[in-house]
Amino acid sequence: MSKKIILILSVILVLLSVPALAALEYTTTLLYFNVGALDEISVQILGGVWNVSAPAGTATLYNIEFNTTLQYDAWVNAKTAGVASTQTDSNGIIVIDNTGTTTPTALNISTNVSSWGSGNYNCTDLHYFANNSADAVYGAATPASEIQLNNTNVTLDGSFTPTEDPWEVWLWGNFSGCTSGTRVAMFYVWANFA
Repeated sequence: MSKKIILILSVILVLLSVPALAALEYTTTLLYFNVGALDEISVQILGGVWNVSAPAGTATLYNIEFNTTLQYDAWVNAKTAGVASTQTDSNGIIVIDNTGTTTPTALNISTNVSSWGSGNYNCTDLHYFANNSADAVYGAATPASEIQLNNTNVTLDGSFTPTEDPWEVWLWGNFSGCTSGTRVAMFYVWANFA
């Protein structure tokens, strides 16, 4: 989605003739300046569609879920709710692309653990791996050593140019003694444009 700012300027061209008493003559024209959207990131959830960022934020059309039937399950793969798409070593759950023409000063991701549901909400932690190389693949044997994602934002790259490969993100839920039920955390992806 491209935003356009159209500035219409009237330009007055004044033609003065050489004789001092000659009549003033002029003509006018319009100049159109079409400015495309400079700042824009797009996020795609595995199996879903691209969602374009907006200054006030944009909610994706799909949710990410982690399902377990065991209270002590570790490293449950992220899945797209409502779609039969579960992340694999070759497909992360999220792809983030700079689809504008401006390079942000930082590309950040975080969760807001304060929004998790009531009950034993320290029973789950979220770990992630991110890569922006072409054909990114997660090759480690276990995500146990990967970075924990919490309410502190994580900078994926200090310079995310429009020509760089998109970022691919893998997420795993680690359960430890959870009571049954559903817990919800907000997940944020944003870019800081200077």
